[in-house]
Amino acid sequence: MTQINTKDLKLICQNIIELRIKIDIYDEINDTYLDTLECEIINGTSTINAESDVRRTFCVTAVPLKNKYLTVSNDGIIWINRILKIQIGVLDRVYNQWYWYKQGDYVFSNISANYDSTTNQITINCSDLMTKLDGTKNGQLGALIIQYPAYEEDPTTGEIIKYNYIRDAIITTLTQLGKITKYEVDDIGEFKAMPDYNIDFMQYREESKVQVKNGTYMETWNAIPYDQEFTVGCNVLSILTTFRDLYPNYEMYFDVDGTFICKMIPSCYNDDIVFDNSFIQKIIISEDTSIDLTAVRNICEVWGKTLNTDYYTEDCLYQNNCYSCSVNSYNEKYKNGDLIAVKIPLNNQEASKINVNGLGEIQILDENTEKPISLNSIIQNTVYVFKIRNKKVNNVTVIYAYLLGQWQPHGINVLTNGTVSQNDYITQDNKTVKKFSKEYFKAVYNCENVEFTVIPDSPYTVQELGEILDVKEGGEYENITSDSLALARAEYENWKTSRLTDSITITTKLCPFADVNIKISYRRSDSNEIKQYVVKSISHDLSNSTTTWQLVKFYPLYSTEDMRNSGTWENAYDYTWQAVSNYTWENISKIRKKG
Repeated sequence: MTQINTKDLKLICQNIIELRIKIDIYDEINDTYLDTLECEIINGTSTINAESDVRRTFCVTAVPLKNKYLTVSNDGIIWINRILKIQIGVLDRVYNQWYWYKQGDYVFSNISANYDSTTNQITINCSDLMTKLDGTKNGQLGALIIQYPAYEEDPTTGEIIKYNYIRDAIITTLTQLGKITKYEVDDIGEFKAMPDYNIDFMQYREESKVQVKNGTYMETWNAIPYDQEFTVGCNVLSILTTFRDLYPNYEMYFDVDGTFICKMIPSCYNDDIVFDNSFIQKIIISEDTSIDLTAVRNICEVWGKTLNTDYYTEDCLYQNNCYSCSVNSYNEKYKNGDLIAVKIPLNNQEASKINVNGLGEIQILDENTEKPISLNSIIQNTVYVFKIRNKKVNNVTVIYAYLLGQWQPHGINVLTNGTVSQNDYITQDNKTVKKFSKEYFKAVYNCENVEFTVIPDSPYTVQELGEILDVKEGGEYENITSDSLALARAEYENWKTSRLTDSITITTKLCPFADVNIKISYRRSDSNEIKQYVVKSISHDLSNSTTTWQLVKFYPLYSTEDMRNSGTWENAYDYTWQAVSNYTWENISKIRKKG
């Protein structure tokens, strides 16, 4: 966002705020400057929404200060192929000086203009540059079949020559199909390879390296997981969002300088407070604390893609803690990336192995934890999918079989306050479990992959509201190819429906340098406590010189290394979720203090 200082904050605390807009107009084709319109504002609105692909919109009716007769024509400054760089000006009434604040780069979505000697008004409706990619103004693709293979093979031997990466695919799509040259694209990949999720992310990235034909090692954590194909009728944005949504918690948008951004949604955990409560109280006009209770959910169940496996077998024998199976047409050696579906004859013991066609016993690892599978991770008479994967360990390539889960990935996230009810629940197989324990949710929802999000003071936990389920399947969830990805996506979706609803709306004096995904502090009118909030949307009313903010109470979306080394994370980091689920954070803190 725009860098702000004390002078900026004082500027909008004036009793009367006088506004103008400045529009620098560029030719889109040649990227050449044409002219500037500086205008008095009659009325208008400007919005910024963190939840929308088209993040910024701007609509205004204004009077140009230079009394030009403006026309809508291909040789004028108001035409289809124009880029508008818009700024809002605020007058310092003491020094009679204008200060200008960027609002973003836009293209016309609709133009109406009516000029005469008396009115000389122009009305402009415009949206940010994403409309060049989503088919609104441009971005529609013709009769093409666009393919992005996961890797490239030697046509003679079938050996993998190189892996193709998600980031490269996004940049290629953006520059070649979207004609966008200003971008900042971060890597997208497995969440265990991201510092926001994993303290040892660098080690994980190193271990993900696989040797290809020429002898070099290539990372695979950020590679395209499976071939992607797009056909007639799609647009550039749909391709970009397909790659973005291969893993949860990423966003794409154009920033205030017209740069395309692709990165993880910020946790805001380590972010500074941009606007503190004392400043907000100086400019506050009104507050709305209403909550849409119909949108609240505290359990999210995610169903992923039905896996199309390379091989399937029911010919499997379990002895000496190893599943020995016979697979027709399987190669003479284990091949990295192969998906093998096996109908399991018996429940597993701890640290089981698998042996396909006598190629040798290889360890089965839990895809989520990277550790050997625990007791009863796979159940008899059920089909499970294993992914053959090479892993670099101490500069030696080791072959493992990663347990992806059943044919359709399935995961559940539960928002809980960390306590377990004393009430018993009888499962279908006549086992007695405590309500709100992990075993309870596994039994009720017939899912072994259950994770807890523990927030003791949330008003939306299952203990407070009961169980309110949100089921996600089909569409973008078809990108989910493992139980661990289903769990990660369930956590993200539950974060949105159980915590983004913990919101308030405030209206203040116009704040032209405000932006979304920043952290502020604020004391609600019905409370004496100052709390932290994240800004999710901004709406400027240019005629009344006001700004409406949608704020959501700050809860970290994911835990960083810093979080794990302090506070409640430090208290609980040594324990399993099963152990933690029986105690409150206060209980655990006391236990730790007592040694």
